[in-house]
Amino acid sequence: MVAIAVSSMTDLAKRLERELNNPASFRAVVTRVLLRTGVNLREPKPAQNQDTALVNKVAAALAEMGYQFHG
Repeated sequence: MVAIAVSSMTDLAKRLERELNNPASFRAVVTRVLLRTGVNLREPKPAQNQDTALVNKVAAALAEMGYQFHG
């Protein structure tokens, strides 16, 4: 997968959901992200949504799982 710049958790979640194209897979990945980072991509807290450092942290966790996104 090609690295794609993202600016918010909402944007990251939408791109991930589109990439996976499978609700069950999306739920599984979002759960793993929540356990690794403390961020719920389905419903990010307003303070987390555009926190650049946190977006990069989530993108790094996704990269470790094989999904290349970056903030």
